[in-house]
Amino acid sequence: MVISDPISGQQQRAPVGDCRRYAAAKGWNVVDELIDDGVSAFSGANIETGKLRSFVENVRAGMWPGGVVLLTERLDRLSRQGWDELYSWIKQVTTAGASVATVDSGKLYEPGKRVDLSDIMEMIIKGELARDESFKKASRLSASWAAKRERIGSGKEAVMTKRAPGWLRVEGEPRRFVVIEERAAVVRRIFEDTVNGIGKATIARDLNREGVKPFGRASGWHSSYIQKILKSLAVLGEFQPGKKPRDTRREAVGEAISDYYPAIIDANLHAAATVAMAGRSRRVAGRGRSLVNLFAGLARCQACGSKMTFRGKGLKLRASGKWVQEDYLICDSYQRGRGCEVGHHFNCATWQEGILDAVLIEALQDRHFASRDEVRPLEVELAEGVRRLEAAVIKRDAVLELLVETQRPEVRTMWDKLVAVVQAGEGAVDDLRKRLVAARGAVSPEEHMRRIRAMRDKLEDEDETIRFSTRSTIMAAVHELVMTMEFSADPLGVTIETTAEETVFVSLEEHGGSSGPVVTRVAAPD
Repeated sequence: MVISDPISGQQQRAPVGDCRRYAAAKGWNVVDELIDDGVSAFSGANIETGKLRSFVENVRAGMWPGGVVLLTERLDRLSRQGWDELYSWIKQVTTAGASVATVDSGKLYEPGKRVDLSDIMEMIIKGELARDESFKKASRLSASWAAKRERIGSGKEAVMTKRAPGWLRVEGEPRRFVVIEERAAVVRRIFEDTVNGIGKATIARDLNREGVKPFGRASGWHSSYIQKILKSLAVLGEFQPGKKPRDTRREAVGEAISDYYPAIIDANLHAAATVAMAGRSRRVAGRGRSLVNLFAGLARCQACGSKMTFRGKGLKLRASGKWVQEDYLICDSYQRGRGCEVGHHFNCATWQEGILDAVLIEALQDRHFASRDEVRPLEVELAEGVRRLEAAVIKRDAVLELLVETQRPEVRTMWDKLVAVVQAGEGAVDDLRKRLVAARGAVSPEEHMRRIRAMRDKLEDEDETIRFSTRSTIMAAVHELVMTMEFSADPLGVTIETTAEETVFVSLEEHGGSSGPVVTRVAAPD
């Protein structure tokens, strides 16, 4: 016999206990208990995706050849979608070969036996009452939350729910948010570290090493939670009302509410962190501060599509007495024995020189040489302006839909105002972009070439800070320009495709007893 009940938590104990006692009185052996925590019987998710669905599949597969009884406290534990859905499901179960029993009425619905009219009437009454009760509860709850959102939006209520971000708590009556200062300091540190170029994983590791307690019930800090904090607008005080019908994803409702939470991060710091994160995407990440592989995330094996992995063997003394850097790129699938047979070792120094010859002039722009002290404030201001513009566009589009639907004059007035806000925002963003171009500084082609040569000379600078800064800049620039980079053993070379729709092939040729890179370009079609 199998016990089924969808209720979770403290409410679960009594129904399950009643089922166990009923089974014992009947002499039935309990072989399993099906408990779907928080899965809705009103929406039918428990039958469509929950453990009840698995139960039916197991019955059909012949798991219990001697027969099995599904015991539940009441029929509405199985479905609250109405009597027709309930009856149809019970017929489906009994046709598959299982019986259904209820504790409250003592009914047993068996395979191959016709359901009496009185049982059908009872099913109709109980099924419809359960459905109506659930519908009314859902409607009242939805209306209650809608009213709360309206009061919050109009400023009549300060706190919608006791749930709050990890750096806040709810106190007093009427309820209000209070900043937990030590946690807010941690959040500010996370943003400041991000602006300073420290990655999420490193931030989480540092917090764990220092014994900083995580928010909530987690055992430690994780990069995913650092990411969640950095993406949150709650740190700026914004709250986005939403709704989450049972068994569905949360949906935004209405406009975001400013100053709902106490702001713990100013807009400039938030925007600066956003800019910093964009520059620290996965594509341009490197191990440690050396960034030995400038093409990490781009380089692929042309034969199998696997990434080219870095193998560092350091300096080696050759028979000629010359010291050579023995660092290579090799197909990851070949190295791990995963099926690729192309095991050619591409010397990093040699191929790096050829690839940079091919793409660096196009990749490095004026902005890559600009003073960060001048450019950073403008980048922050631009990022914040773009964020405000995107929010205004969303509001404008939502009001436009409402205007098309209602044609009400007050909605038209609102739409006109939002159109003006968007136009002003677009103008401000365009102006900021022009100012940013000017701040980055444009130079002559000859001077630009001198800047590039000087930067390449610093790739192997003895000063770690200079070397890291140079390699970071070049790595970011290359990743912005290059879409694909495929290493081939036959013919030996590297094929590069750029965002400018240009294809470049880098190969090696002999020159006076030694080989050097040669670049062949294929222009984009007209």
